[in-house]
Amino acid sequence: MEEFLKKSFTPIRGILCGLVLVATLSFPAAAQEPPPEPAVPAQETVSVLKEISYKKTPVAGQLVVTVRLEGTFAFETFALTGPMRLVIDFSPVNGIDAPPVTTVNDAGLRNIRAGQFLPSVARVVFDLDDRAPSYSITSLPDGVRVAFWREASAGVEASPAPVPAEKPVAPVPAPSGLVLRGGPGMTLFFKPEFAVKRDFGLYGETASVTERLNQKIAPVFDVGLGKRINPQFSAGLGVAYQTLRPDPSLEASLPHPFQANTFRQVTFETEDLTENMWVISQTVTKPRQVRRLDTGLWTVTAWGLYSVYQTETIDVSAGPVLGLSFGSLYSLEDFEVTEKSPYQSKDVTLTSVTYTENKFIKLDPGMLLSGAYTLGDNLNVFATLRLHYVDVMVESLQRRASLFRLNLLLGLEYGF
Repeated sequence: MEEFLKKSFTPIRGILCGLVLVATLSFPAAAQEPPPEPAVPAQETVSVLKEISYKKTPVAGQLVVTVRLEGTFAFETFALTGPMRLVIDFSPVNGIDAPPVTTVNDAGLRNIRAGQFLPSVARVVFDLDDRAPSYSITSLPDGVRVAFWREASAGVEASPAPVPAEKPVAPVPAPSGLVLRGGPGMTLFFKPEFAVKRDFGLYGETASVTERLNQKIAPVFDVGLGKRINPQFSAGLGVAYQTLRPDPSLEASLPHPFQANTFRQVTFETEDLTENMWVISQTVTKPRQVRRLDTGLWTVTAWGLYSVYQTETIDVSAGPVLGLSFGSLYSLEDFEVTEKSPYQSKDVTLTSVTYTENKFIKLDPGMLLSGAYTLGDNLNVFATLRLHYVDVMVESLQRRASLFRLNLLLGLEYGF
């Protein structure tokens, strides 16, 4: 019996020892376990617009532009007018190694511009001629290929012919967007006449004289420098000079030297005044003789324009203008007459008349309407209507004179 038990427990003991050994190897002590490695955050994928190059194909006469990117990307295309442009947006792209502007001027393509339109969108703009060329867009594994051609020089086949390896184009300075404009014009005054009546004593009675200054159509010259902020909005500064040429006249009611309550009505036209006309300046008190009351009006302006109508060759825009005008206006200081018998109106002669020069400086707000027509790549002809309203205080009279006027200008503008 004892021998039987020994034989029975021997295999059971072997099985138990094997199980203990397996458990020991499968579950090592916790003190011997290595510490867990820290989690490494996933790296964000960054796509970069690396290169823009172009090549003229000798066979099909096409101009092929290749835009290469590094990383994953998708793209969208659309066209804009006024001026003509083809736009390709790449996303997600948050880096640009390509030059900002590439000048081409071939096959109807003027320039290629690249920029970061949004934090994750890179935009490539193709500036086209007014007579836009045909084009096709082909997706590549590492970018896109855009082919341009004129119908007269290339077939209707959309896909471009194979081209040799493109060479990167050296970067060129981006256009400044500045516009220099200038031209002559004319000024129309809405209130051309300035009239003031004054009383004075003569022969023991009250006489009166009415002075009139009638502004004529005046020439004006304007020059300015503008900046196109975006395709719709521009702003700038300018300076204009115009000549004020008022025609003076006097109307007097003079009492008779010997007949009480008898008044003579006398009118002196511009021709009567110019023979013996004098001017007293605020800075020079000694009178100087003049033939006309000519003076200059300078206006420094700041303006903003918003395009309300655009085509390939026409741009109509409008906006506010704020000016600072300074110049001179004249007022009657004194006049002298001689009389002879029988002392009728025709017997009164003007011997001299003196005017005082009143200098002023005044804010000059207004509105501006402008139209431009494209003559060439950077040259436009423009016409503007500029409305100004300002009341000027004539200090010697303590009266306001209106310079409510309309400037009509015609000139040229050049972009660079």
